[in-house]
Amino acid sequence: MADDTNSSQPADSGASLKKKGGNKNMMIIAVVLVVVAALVAVVVLGGFLNSDNRTALEKIQDRGTIIVGTQVPYPPFENINATTDELEGIDIEIMQYIAAKLGVEIDWRPMDFDPLFAAVQTGQLDCAISSITITAARDVINDFTVPYYVANQAVLVQNSSTIADLDDLNDSTLVTQTGTTGQWWVDDNLDPVSHVPLSDVPAAVLGVENGLYDAFVVDTPVANKYANDTNYNLKVAFVIYTMESYGILIPDSEPELKTVMDSAINDMVADGTLDEIMLKWLI
Repeated sequence: MADDTNSSQPADSGASLKKKGGNKNMMIIAVVLVVVAALVAVVVLGGFLNSDNRTALEKIQDRGTIIVGTQVPYPPFENINATTDELEGIDIEIMQYIAAKLGVEIDWRPMDFDPLFAAVQTGQLDCAISSITITAARDVINDFTVPYYVANQAVLVQNSSTIADLDDLNDSTLVTQTGTTGQWWVDDNLDPVSHVPLSDVPAAVLGVENGLYDAFVVDTPVANKYANDTNYNLKVAFVIYTMESYGILIPDSEPELKTVMDSAINDMVADGTLDEIMLKWLI
């Protein structure tokens, strides 16, 4: 064992060094705790300040505009006026009536039909009006207003076409609009030579006009619009009675928004405005 008597190191120096080191560590820990507490406070306060518990209706009213998605062209429900470059049609006027009832302006967001559903679900749109058929599958992730129109499917063909029934469709090349009930109906009920879904309605119509497809299965008012247009060599071969109800697509679990929009649609029916709009565009 070594003799400590002759050591020049003070007996308590080790203890003193340890003590000094301990104080320093404690100070570092205290500073870290203060910084962490400050960061937590900032996060909590920021979350509190950024939280938005307003309903969809309150956001619309506070903003003064309702953001509405639609797919154009789909005459006579949605179209772009060739002269004014403005949106027009049945759905456009219905939405204008509803917006007036809410006391807000409309911010139109044209897009393809299929993405409308996700855009409403994720809050990119307040609602969508685009000849949208109310279905159980669509109602799972979103909601609908009360119906405002009942449509069927029609078979749009060239004037010279001999297509006359469903059996003829099974021997034909068909086109439908992507994501629509027309596409679903063909998939579920027919076995055609080919079936091409397109997002672009005019492209589908021109495809029939030019002989690329034998028939376009589409909502009856749209088929009639093109059949009655003398710029096209088209006719409606026959109607498929699917009895589909159109509604305005709205976010799920927003009862306040649904209530006011349902009320506006019911007002349109009661005061005759909806009939006037239909007569204007369907005849």
